[in-house]
Amino acid sequence: MDLTARQLRNKINPKVVLEVRIGKGVVSKGLDVIVEDFAFSGLMRVKFKLQIPFPHIERVDVSFMGEPEIDYVCKPLGGDLLGFDINIIPGLESFIKDQIHSNIAPMMYDPNVFPIEIAKMLAGNPVDQAIGVVAVTLHGAHNLKNTDKFSGSPDPYAVVSINSRTPLAQTKTVHETTNPKWNETHYIIITSFTDSLTMQIYDFNEFRKDKELGTATFPMEGLETDTEHENLSLDIMANGRHRGTLQADVRFFPVMHGGKNPETGVEEPPPELNTGIAKITIEQAKDLDGTKSLVGQLNPYGVLLLNGKEIHITKKLKRTNNPIFTNPSKEVLITDRKAARLGLIIKDDRDLVTDPILGTYQIKLNDMLKMMEKGREWFNLNGAKTGRAKMKVEWKPVALKGVVGSGGYVTPIGVMRIHLQNARNLRNVETMGKSDPYVRVLLSGIEKARTVTWRNNLNPDWDEVVYIPMHSPREKIILEVLDEESIGKDRPLGMLELSAADYIREGEDGQYEVDDEKQLLSTPLRLEGRGNPKGTLNYTVAFYPTLNVADPEEEEEEAKTKQAMDGQVAVETRKSIDSARSGATGPPQPNGEDKANGRPSADTTRSKQLSNGEMEEAETPTEKVVPKIRITSQDVHNYESGLIVFKIIEGQLSQQDVHLEVLMDDHAFPCYTSNRARSKHITFNDGQYRTFTLILLHYSSGDARRD
Repeated sequence: MDLTARQLRNKINPKVVLEVRIGKGVVSKGLDVIVEDFAFSGLMRVKFKLQIPFPHIERVDVSFMGEPEIDYVCKPLGGDLLGFDINIIPGLESFIKDQIHSNIAPMMYDPNVFPIEIAKMLAGNPVDQAIGVVAVTLHGAHNLKNTDKFSGSPDPYAVVSINSRTPLAQTKTVHETTNPKWNETHYIIITSFTDSLTMQIYDFNEFRKDKELGTATFPMEGLETDTEHENLSLDIMANGRHRGTLQADVRFFPVMHGGKNPETGVEEPPPELNTGIAKITIEQAKDLDGTKSLVGQLNPYGVLLLNGKEIHITKKLKRTNNPIFTNPSKEVLITDRKAARLGLIIKDDRDLVTDPILGTYQIKLNDMLKMMEKGREWFNLNGAKTGRAKMKVEWKPVALKGVVGSGGYVTPIGVMRIHLQNARNLRNVETMGKSDPYVRVLLSGIEKARTVTWRNNLNPDWDEVVYIPMHSPREKIILEVLDEESIGKDRPLGMLELSAADYIREGEDGQYEVDDEKQLLSTPLRLEGRGNPKGTLNYTVAFYPTLNVADPEEEEEEAKTKQAMDGQVAVETRKSIDSARSGATGPPQPNGEDKANGRPSADTTRSKQLSNGEMEEAETPTEKVVPKIRITSQDVHNYESGLIVFKIIEGQLSQQDVHLEVLMDDHAFPCYTSNRARSKHITFNDGQYRTFTLILLHYSSGDARRD
């Protein structure tokens, strides 16, 4: 490109030297590929999103308004002295530039933008972390037009991606129609609102490559303010021409975060949910068994499994027995955390034969999260003499709706009993009369119970007992006193916070202990937890753990998942063993090939175990296992108190735009309230309405508050 004299004086020649290795193992040669003198020019639009706190710029969006001019010198052979620029070859330069434009266009050519998260970068937060899940419901398409007039009616299917990159979901194929109906919902993990959701429509063909009919685009910027977009009619475009209409719904479910404690400033844990995003990371491995390689050095890579299915493969490394993987992480959507099972297989990359297994490991997701809480990251590999892997899991809860099989139910570890006795000297926020106070109980920011309202009273005597199912000692309970308003939002009178860890303690046998002291507590109330206190809340707290009852459905699901995981490992192991046998150069040894000095060798015995689907236990510290209690329907009457779990399946309503409330006994307020139903007939078993829990208490005599 043309430069001025001043630019030439100040110009620094950028130079990148890449090494391309030809050959395999010890018989290989590295060749230098030099790329230098590269520059570009073009018209760029830079958009700043400002914020009040430092650094005052939240995000910068960069976009080329057109294809930039690119210039470079590439010397693939000969180095600096003897190398020549390959762009002198006719047709090659234009081909390379077309490839560059085709890859960069979905990233930063208008209307696409390349976001730079300035605030997140300076705050130390990863810019590629998941912010939520987008549910894309593809109802169908209308008036699809085939670019080839002689091809007849298309066989359309849709592919969902972000900015037309890697396909993330695909619908079924509807044959010979221009008005396909899919009625499918797919869930996409997103990391930024600046991206666009692209739905590419293809014409399926059994004998040739599938032809793209057009693309429908939905900018996700609108999801930041409005999380639900229904009955969308998106134009399907191809080469600037209209090729049909796509009917779709787009909904966004954000990652849930815990609130910040106003007194200590410490971030509180998020709510315990059964659905969410798991970021699985296999950072590195050490002391892999080098005896499985002829030269003693391995070419390892890792394979991550979820419920027996392969979800991620790391980059294949060369000549190392202590690999540090370069793309170690994978974020996946978990619809049932309780039944999810993780797996890891480390293999040795071979070109001509099946890759042998260097070690395996599998564990329940819930157990893995408990290991993370204890600070444990290294795990011994099964099926190998030596070797261990460093794994991490980060859990982000997402309150998903409409996921089949999600259940939304997390088994509680116990029940917190809170006796709200009274309050004294509350704030008066009324100009005429006195406040109308009531107490509500929030668990991780979600309302779980509330008392009745005392009218025109600053010293109410509620004398009510509420029971809150607890799922973890890390949870926080907030008791908030509010003034009920007939018009507008209820006004806060003060609040206080309870830490579940103060009452939930684990015994030496692994079971949670009963905390039944019921000590009377008098805590001052503060607005949003800070400022001068005004008023006092009097209450008692107790904790009662649940019994570890065996769930037949859960055991059956775990058995299926474990069988799938073991089957995957067994198949891979059989391939490795068969490949090793077929590639052996020594003579066969019938009747004694797996014996050494008359005894079975450890390697062969382990291989046989793995080939039969048996998993060798890792050398891990002994975990406290609480025995499960099996209760039949005939034994239920022997237990006077417990939890009832309801799941509503479907309903026929008298009118639309109504919601369902469920009340228990003489409770003044519903224990469950559904979302608003948009039609008269509603199906609940799709997960849109979560399973909920009721506390069932039965006392032979006396009052519940005194028992």
